[in-house]
Amino acid sequence: MTSIDIGMLGELDVRVAGAPVLIPGGKQRLLLAALTLRAGRLLTTEELIDRVWGEEPPETARTTLRGYVKRLRTGFSRAGTDTAIEAVSGGYRLCVCPEDIDLERFRALRREAAEVSAPATAWRNGAGEPAADGVPPGRRGHAEELRRLQDALARWRGRALSGLEPMPWVVSAADAAEEEYLQVCERRAELRLELGEAERAVSELRPLTTAHPHRESLWTRLLLALHHSGRTAEALLTYDEVRRMLADGLGVEPCASLRGVHERLLREDGPQRAPSVGSRRTAPAPPATAPATPTRPGETRPGEVPPETGQQGGDHGPATGAVVTVDTVAAAAPGSVSGPTAAADAPHPLPGRQRELAVLDGALGPGRARLVVVDGPGGVGKTALVSHWVRSAATETPEQNLPQPRFPGGVLHVDLRGFDPEPPLTAAEALTDLLVQAGCAVSELPADPLALAALLRRATARNRTLVVLDNARDAAQVRPLLPGGTSAAVVTSQNQLRGLVARDGAVRVSVRPLGPQDGARVLATLTGVTPGDPADLYELVDLCDGLPLALRIVAGDLAEDLTHGGEPDPALLAGRLAAEATRLDQLDAGDAATNMRAVLTRAHAQLTPAQAELLHVLAAGGKLDFDVDDVAGLTGRGRNEARTLVRGLVMVNLVAQRGPDTFRLGDLHRLAAVERRQADVR
Repeated sequence: MTSIDIGMLGELDVRVAGAPVLIPGGKQRLLLAALTLRAGRLLTTEELIDRVWGEEPPETARTTLRGYVKRLRTGFSRAGTDTAIEAVSGGYRLCVCPEDIDLERFRALRREAAEVSAPATAWRNGAGEPAADGVPPGRRGHAEELRRLQDALARWRGRALSGLEPMPWVVSAADAAEEEYLQVCERRAELRLELGEAERAVSELRPLTTAHPHRESLWTRLLLALHHSGRTAEALLTYDEVRRMLADGLGVEPCASLRGVHERLLREDGPQRAPSVGSRRTAPAPPATAPATPTRPGETRPGEVPPETGQQGGDHGPATGAVVTVDTVAAAAPGSVSGPTAAADAPHPLPGRQRELAVLDGALGPGRARLVVVDGPGGVGKTALVSHWVRSAATETPEQNLPQPRFPGGVLHVDLRGFDPEPPLTAAEALTDLLVQAGCAVSELPADPLALAALLRRATARNRTLVVLDNARDAAQVRPLLPGGTSAAVVTSQNQLRGLVARDGAVRVSVRPLGPQDGARVLATLTGVTPGDPADLYELVDLCDGLPLALRIVAGDLAEDLTHGGEPDPALLAGRLAAEATRLDQLDAGDAATNMRAVLTRAHAQLTPAQAELLHVLAAGGKLDFDVDDVAGLTGRGRNEARTLVRGLVMVNLVAQRGPDTFRLGDLHRLAAVERRQADVR
């Protein structure tokens, strides 16, 4: 029989004998997905009608359903197989083996992984014998379990059934698959710790905690991984950030397991060995059959055992697989591991940006996202972040266990001038620039933008290429420039470009201003200044709102003192910047690209009159921290209308959202908005 492969972990992907089969969008894809989720079993006509149309099927649903089945069969037949969909009494059945479906293969590998890792208690109780190399059987089993889990994770291309109409059963199936994926990732982290690979665990957990900030079981493992890497101080700071995030966003405290790990780290003064992974055994969670009920962190759904009582977050069912429980980890006895490497102690070239870099690294790995949006306020360092990541990705070597360069087709870059004094690039201008970089001759390029876009997609479909679209104005400017095939694009913008997330499946990475410590590291790195009182540098960071561009301008002022034979005096410079009337004058390096006043006000042109008026009212009143009720009171609007109004400021990063209905206006943005309004009035 001709082989059929159906991919559900990501967009629905169908291949017969390795060749892709085109499945038309909409209802036919829903039909095939429904059959695939129940592969080999009957789905009645009524069940299929419900899955394809929901609660309001058309009167012709049965006839239309038969037509959809016929078209799917025709597509399979043209690809070389005639037996994919079978009509049986009362309905239809998809005739494929479980191993032909990536979701089922993912689950099978997970089960196999749980079976190969022998309980560590067998070794402790004398039931196991060491091999000739002296390696305990349990440890060898853990390495094999990790290998099989890695095989399972390699099949994950993104959220299951991406691109399908969000019918309740689609959302339920996708949520269930994502829960299984996260449990496998958590188990992988536990095995990394058991095998002494704490640094690898940190790099793998970072993007997961960013994507799932309210999943406390991930944070628990990240704290332990940081601790085992010799970075206990960073683990404690991370816990404090998580605690504030949960309190501000959800009004809850961290769960008992997370608090327990925090208390353990406060008691211990060095990295500890991870606990044995065989002391508790639970099974992988069975696929969910109903939409999951949302819960707050630390709360459980009906029938679910909370993590602190002995099962890994969300796991339930008969005990057949080896899993490290969170409470076991928190209570593990101390042991010994090797200390941190020199590289771990070395200063990071972009202080405070390790998480964003890790997200980029995870999102743009093989088989991962094809579109990433990096957004943030003006001067926050979006371009610098992406440029640094591109350089590191371009210099990856075979020693890093990569079979080939991440982007064998190279890197194409264009500045779209979306937030710039100059007019934004047109689609034709940007496409011409990218195609010339790709090796096309200008004289051979068509004039029509649609033809140029098609040519770019063909040129980038040959080899995986990275297209960097810097400083985009909006989603409409970006869409014609997206590459083809498996190539990827990274877009930087002050606009959050939520349309690219909603319609094009982009992964969004928001870059925030630096905190006091990371900002002080930037100043110290750029100037070599080591003041007796670090509070002086912290004050400079605060006066610069933690924006790296402003910090670099300040660093230039400090370095100027050295040039003239004097001693840098952060306290004196902080005193000058404290004068609000001249602060933006101080933060000017002499051109439009490095003038904080200009950088901070470029997004104002995209505001509606009502949004611009709200920004002025907030700035004039010195209202830095505010909520929806404040906006309603200041504007005389209802809460819903006020929320919509302030959302416009958030979407171009002029205001930061701190919680569900709480916001913050940066001090520099306040000063710039007041000056801009005064200039407009004059």
